[in-house]
Amino acid sequence: MSRKSWSGLLIGLSLLISFFVALSIGPVRISLFDMSATDKVILFNLRVPRILSAFFVGGGLALAGAIFQGLFRNPIADSYLLGVSSGASLGAAAAIVFKLASPLANFAAVSFFAFVGSLGALALVFYFGHRHGSFSIFRLLLSGLGVGLFLSSLVAILMLMAGEELKALIFFFLGGFSSSSWDTAWISLACIPLAFLTACYFAPELNVLLLGEETAESSGVRTGRIQLLYAVLAALLTSISVAVAGLIGFVGLIVPHMIRLSFGADHRTLFPLTFFAGGVFLVLCDAAARTMIAPAELPVGIVTSLLGVPFFLYLIRKEAGEYGL
Repeated sequence: MSRKSWSGLLIGLSLLISFFVALSIGPVRISLFDMSATDKVILFNLRVPRILSAFFVGGGLALAGAIFQGLFRNPIADSYLLGVSSGASLGAAAAIVFKLASPLANFAAVSFFAFVGSLGALALVFYFGHRHGSFSIFRLLLSGLGVGLFLSSLVAILMLMAGEELKALIFFFLGGFSSSSWDTAWISLACIPLAFLTACYFAPELNVLLLGEETAESSGVRTGRIQLLYAVLAALLTSISVAVAGLIGFVGLIVPHMIRLSFGADHRTLFPLTFFAGGVFLVLCDAAARTMIAPAELPVGIVTSLLGVPFFLYLIRKEAGEYGL
C-alpha cells in the first residue's frame, strides 16, 4: 500500500473514532448502541449538528491556513495571526449590532458581512506586508498582528454599543459551538466543501507558483488570477468559520504544518489531508472543551490557544534561527 493510501486510511480511521467519541461524551453520557428517546433527541438535535459544524469549521480553518502558507511561502501565515479572522468578526459584529440582517436571513447576512470584513483585513495585510514585490515573513506577521489588534479594538467598541446583542458578540470573541444548530451545520455543508473542491482543483497551479512567479508565468500559470482566487477562497473559509463558531485560533497554524512535515508540501496531497485532519482536530478539541470542566463548558478557542501558542512560539524561534535573527 502506498504512502498516500496509508495516510488516507489513517485520516479515515481518525475521523470515525473522533465522531464516535464526540457523539458519546458530554454532560449526558450516551450509549450509541442502547439509546432512549431522550438520548436520540440529544444526539440528533444537538450533538450531530454540533459535530458537523466543528468538523467543517476545523477543516475550513486548516485549509485556509494551508492556502495562506502557500501564497506567502512561509509556515507562520494563518488567518488568525494575519488578522483575517478579526476582520471577519468585525463584519459579523457590525451586522449584529447595526441590525443589517433581516430575521429571515440573519445567519446568511452575518456570513456575508464576515466575508466582506475578512477581505478588507486581507487587503490591509497585503498593503502593509508587501514591499519591493515580496513578503518578508516578519513584516507580514507584524502587519497581521497590527491589523488584527486594530480590528479587535473596533469589535470592542461595538461591544460597548451593543445592548441585547452583547452575548452574541462575546461568543465571537471566545469561539465555540455551544450555539450550533442544523442552521449552522447546513451553511457549513453548503459553502466549505465547495471551497475545498475548488482549492484542490487548482492545487497544481499553486505548486508551480511556489517555484517563483516568473517560472509560473513561463509555464502558462496566470499568477495574478491564482493568487486572487486563493486569497478569496481563504477569506471565504475564514468568514464562514467565524460566522459559525466565532474566533478560533491556531487551527490553520498547527494542522497544515504537521501534515506538511509528515507528507510533504505537494498541495495536491496537502490540501485534502489538511482539511480532514483539521476537521478531526477541532472535533476532538470541542469534545475536550465539553468535558474538561464538566458540567460547565470551555470555549473551544481557549483549548486551541492552549495548544497553539506554544507551537507558535516554537515556529517563531525556529524561523528566527533560520534568518539569523
